[in-house]
Amino acid sequence: MGHNIFVSYKHKDTNVRSIPNVSPFTWGRDYVDLLERKLSKTSHFYYGEKGDDDLSDKTDEYIYNHLKDKIFPTTCTIVLISAGMKEHGKLDKSQWIPWEIYYSIREIHRENGTSHRNGILGVVIPDKNGSYSYAIENLSCCASGCRCIHKNWMFTILKENMFNLKTANKQRCTNGDTVWFGESSYIPLVTWDYFIEHIDECVERVERIKDNVDDYELHLSVNT
Repeated sequence: MGHNIFVSYKHKDTNVRSIPNVSPFTWGRDYVDLLERKLSKTSHFYYGEKGDDDLSDKTDEYIYNHLKDKIFPTTCTIVLISAGMKEHGKLDKSQWIPWEIYYSIREIHRENGTSHRNGILGVVIPDKNGSYSYAIENLSCCASGCRCIHKNWMFTILKENMFNLKTANKQRCTNGDTVWFGESSYIPLVTWDYFIEHIDECVERVERIKDNVDDYELHLSVNT
């Protein structure tokens, strides 16, 4: 089944792995172009921003009117997570990605109907060194191995919708960290390399999570 997919990303982030035949350097937008081409060969449809404007002087009403038409017809949002996606020194509310998540995770009501909340997937792009470890790190701290999610640096609305399952199946690792099992996050993370080869599987995964939204404690605000 095809889905209308909204893509949220940091256009001008250059701290991403180089894509062959892209010069003089690779930007976050180049990954979106690659994804658009890939989606064009599937039953899914791309919806997303073309610009990277500063929102610091924009009102909530302006942001809503700008985003609602893009997000309203979609059922799935892909957030491309890159090492430089968050502009330090700027408030969350002055950047696009938190607002795009905000309007994706909420139900939007209009005169002609209601757009229900989207399933949301975080897709981690490797940094310029080809590493995912700034966000996803595989550890060998115990016999079965653990996957560590480094989320503290991320936008609040993004990180607070991870590990937010109300009744969680979890235990302590031998190093003292908490290990979560199953679909523990409303916004799960996958690597770009996995996602681009398993798009249908990943989209259906977040659709199933969305169907069980009542199992999650959603964070629905853009922090200042």
